[in-house]
Amino acid sequence: MITIALDAMGGDFFPNINIQGALLALKKFPIKIILIGNKPILEKEIKKTPHFPTHKIRIIHAEDIIEMTDSPTKAYRKKKNSSIHVGLQLVKEKKAQAFVSAGNTGAVLTASTFILGRIEGIERPSLLAVMPSEKKPFVMLDMGSNVDCKPQQLVQFAIMGECFSKEIMEIKNPTIGLLNIGEEKEKGNITTQQTHDLLKQININFIGNVEGKELTKGNIDVVICDGFVGNNMLKFGEGIVKMFKAFFSEEAKKSVLSLIALLLLKPTFKRFKKKFDYDEYGGAHFLGVNGISIIAHGSASDIAIHNAIKMAYQSIKINMVEKIKTALTKSELQNISEVTVSGS
Repeated sequence: MITIALDAMGGDFFPNINIQGALLALKKFPIKIILIGNKPILEKEIKKTPHFPTHKIRIIHAEDIIEMTDSPTKAYRKKKNSSIHVGLQLVKEKKAQAFVSAGNTGAVLTASTFILGRIEGIERPSLLAVMPSEKKPFVMLDMGSNVDCKPQQLVQFAIMGECFSKEIMEIKNPTIGLLNIGEEKEKGNITTQQTHDLLKQININFIGNVEGKELTKGNIDVVICDGFVGNNMLKFGEGIVKMFKAFFSEEAKKSVLSLIALLLLKPTFKRFKKKFDYDEYGGAHFLGVNGISIIAHGSASDIAIHNAIKMAYQSIKINMVEKIKTALTKSELQNISEVTVSGS
């Protein structure tokens, strides 16, 4: 039986949302869940839930709580009994096969790297998110774990992103694009230019540079960028969705005709929300560490927690870590590393 460790104290609405998300996931997937957190608080919350499935959920006590405002490195050093630290330790000890958290992103990234360790051949693990588009979802990395990246590291992101796209998104030959300010290979800064040359040398379906305006069309499967750019793209997308919601909410208040028109369009708005709301995509996958670590949004709903657990379940089923190791070997990445270093 697959066991997933869930940070019950993570997110803005802990522990209720995490518990409810876990219950939703248990109805759909053949898994067991370990809730990590302050046991008295969790037991008090569980008492509110009738017919709680104690045979599928158990609690492991973690005294410390990492706040959203805590420094990731200080939290790692000083809060060794936090729900994040304890949950990832369970994965390292193979008492759980994945860890899911909506807590402090930096703390999860730091603890995942130090506790689980990096896959051999990966210089920096990368945060991958599934993003919506007109035609189909695509994956994008890095989404914020690496603000500055070397060309070699961006190439590693591409290999991991292609592997995820094949295994989780079920795309046989995913297209990979490098996010840039123009399609021509000469465009961009030194890093993107060198990355472009390296991506041409490895065995992936690299289609060249892509501009930001192309992302929403859905013609590409994997988009590569550094974490500074990726995180800003993610936050901008979230802001656009919120802007649409606020706009139509205000329009409904202006007149009876506007309200009637919007009520008629309600099914359309529901489809829009399902397609573009980040809750529907669950969480971001921290690829490149020796274990499955999924990070949900801090304001995640129970649906988002459910979907984050779903992503963890899928990653376990296809053995994502081993698939990445195999992809790195097949890419002959070490060969281009040597060429790049010797020629620099």
